Amino acid sequence: MDVSTSVFLALMVIVQIPLSWIQEIRHLTVTNALANGLIMYGLILCLGFAFQNAIEPVPGVEQGNGDGNEDQQNSDADVDDGQRGPLAEILYKFFHLPPFNSDGWFLFIGTSVLLFEGSITLLIPLQEAVATPQDRQYFPTLYPNVILCIIWFYTFFGVFCWMSFGDGVRTVMTTSLPDDSRLATTVQLAYSVAVMLTFPLQNFPSLEISCTAIASMLQRMSVSEAVRSNNSLFRILQILQRRDVLSSLLVCALGMVAVLTMERLDKVVSLMGGLLGCPLAFVFPPLIHNKLASLTPGAASGRGGYYLSDRRRLQNKIVAALGFGAMVVATIATILKW
Repeated sequence: MDVSTSVFLALMVIVQIPLSWIQEIRHLTVTNALANGLIMYGLILCLGFAFQNAIEPVPGVEQGNGDGNEDQQNSDADVDDGQRGPLAEILYKFFHLPPFNSDGWFLFIGTSVLLFEGSITLLIPLQEAVATPQDRQYFPTLYPNVILCIIWFYTFFGVFCWMSFGDGVRTVMTTSLPDDSRLATTVQLAYSVAVMLTFPLQNFPSLEISCTAIASMLQRMSVSEAVRSNNSLFRILQILQRRDVLSSLLVCALGMVAVLTMERLDKVVSLMGGLLGCPLAFVFPPLIHNKLASLTPGAASGRGGYYLSDRRRLQNKIVAALGFGAMVVATIATILKW
């Protein structure tokens, strides 16, 4: 049965609307834990399929590529394809990966930033959601170690799958799995359910920011009784102040964006990472750090703050400038590639 992707997107929107009404991040623990289990299952099977591809011999290596370079042919394969073991096959494919892919390399800037955009926006909510203050004090030490482990795994997973599936690997990894395998189908299903369960957590910061912004606008506008009674914008904001209404509209809007851009996922991810992720990760944090810190040690001790040296302030400004440059380059390059 051939079902349109738009139908599945519509079903996902229907499921996501009530899930987005959850206001306490702690209530998302169960769904997030279940999603983590499904993602782990999918990652293990993806690596299994990649390993199966990686140990398959490269056909025709011992004959060379016909360019007459005998030394290269001998170095590529001292033994026949059938005699080369699994480890030798994996090493052969690894060392024959091209060191640099000039086709669309700039998309990597925005994509790599977007990989950790969620961790940046969820940093404070996750720390506030820790059950006890005693456990909360370990969060600043634990969190960077977790992110470092994720980086190492991302690197290993990406290189190994690229090495196994070759340049034909698709943007959505699960679509590169064998079409005739039931295990591959379960992986695709597991990831679909995992995305459905983790979306409320990813959407949580944007909803909090939107609700706070609308409440602030209403507070400023309600000063005047005339504005409250005659301004249609005020009445619209009153409706949007309800979290269920705002979250439902936001989910529907994201669903429409998904329908329009599903065939350009790699460029959408790169554009989001470059245009939105770069300033969120590299521009705003160092500038906010400079703004919050005291200019002199005396002022810091007097008001309970902390002192930030001129050297550290300069470093923050350099990071912000580099982040702004990365945003401009990644955004323009992605738009030109569109």
